[in-house]
Formats: sequence, structure tokens, C-alpha cells
Amino acid sequence: MKTIGILGGMGPAATVELLNRIIFLCQRKYKAVQDSEYPQIAIYSMAPKGSDETGIKNEKLLQKEFIIGSNKLSKVGCDFVILPCNTAHYFMAKIKKQTRIPVLSMTDETVSIVKKSKLKKVGLLASQSSYDHNIYGDILASKGIKLILPNNGERRNITNIILRIMAGNLDKKDKTTLKEIIKQMEKREQIQAIIIGCTELSIILKVNECPIKAFDSLDILAENAVIKAYKS
Repeated sequence: MKTIGILGGMGPAATVELLNRIIFLCQRKYKAVQDSEYPQIAIYSMAPKGSDETGIKNEKLLQKEFIIGSNKLSKVGCDFVILPCNTAHYFMAKIKKQTRIPVLSMTDETVSIVKKSKLKKVGLLASQSSYDHNIYGDILASKGIKLILPNNGERRNITNIILRIMAGNLDKKDKTTLKEIIKQMEKREQIQAIIIGCTELSIILKVNECPIKAFDSLDILAENAVIKAYKS
């Protein structure tokens, strides 16, 4: 089996959530029981100074931190790296260029799944930086899918929810707020589905709880990482 490298810390709780989902998939999909039946996993949970609850705070510094982290995982023998942060995929091309280790893209894999569903209009719950840097927009557009974003007030609510999750404050009211935002986007823009495109939000909002069809980027990343790890 291949060794998975998790470049985490943006944020730490989302990194733990990804690991839990990987373990669960190994048990369910590959019937792993004994320790030797799981892939080796190395986690480097950064404490990035270039990010905050909005996503990217200092672009140059954060890019440098991701490259350093990827190289550390390469040195300990990982076969590929995954990043449990959608916003971090803004740096994907530069990370791939400046490191030797392959990187599995969460955004590409998520868009691939959305494309297979033959949808034409989807919404996105994400960090402010993901909206600002159009993390999903261009990729979806290249597949003929229109991306709809929340309005400014909804984005502020999402940012505040992300901040509370980062602090460990998991409130059912926040889940209700996210579901209401989805309902309003469906009513206002006729979206056919929603992408949960922030891994902090994945912690409190599951796809089966959403009022419309949903795609969880963290679920998709975990599944593709496990498939890649077990593939000979």
C-alpha cells in the first residue's frame, strides 16, 4: 500500500476529521481490521501564520509554509500528499512545481464527481478566500457547470461559523443557519446542489442533512486518498 501524507493544520480539527473518515473508509471499503491492513499515514499539522478564518491572510507566507510542509512529508517517505483545505488549493500549481511528491487535488476530484451527476448549476459554501480566489469557479466552468455564490450577508454568517468551529464551538444553530442559506440559494438562484467546500463546515454539516443534493469535498478527498493508497 502507498503511504498517505496529510498536510494539515488549516485547520487542525478538519485534519482530524479527515483522518477519521479515512480510517472509516478503510474499514468499510477494504474490510481493514488488523493494523497491518491500514495504509501508513503521516500527518504534518502545520501552525500556519499566513491564514485565518477567512482563508488566505498572507499569500507569500502561506505558499512558503505549504511547500515546506509538502517537502517534510516527502522526506518521511509519503507517496502522495493530500490537503484537507479547499482554500489551500489556490497554491496547488506552485506546490506541485516546487515539490517532488505528487499531490492529490481535492477540488479537481470534487468537480469530477459533480460533473458525473450531470448538473448545470451548483452553489458553494466556503471561506471568503475561496470565493475571492475563485477556487471552484474556473474548474466548474470548464466542465460546463455554473457556480452560484452566497450573497454578502450569507458569506459573513459562514465566516463567523467557520471561526466558531475553529475554536471548538460546535452549535446546532450554526448547522440550522447553513441549511437555511442553502434553502435561500435554491429559492433565489435555483441551484441544483451545494458543494460543502470548506473542511471546517464538513465537521458540522453532513450531506444527508442538507435540504438539497450535496457534495462534501472532505468526503470526496478521503475516498480518493484511500483508493489511491490501496491501488497497486
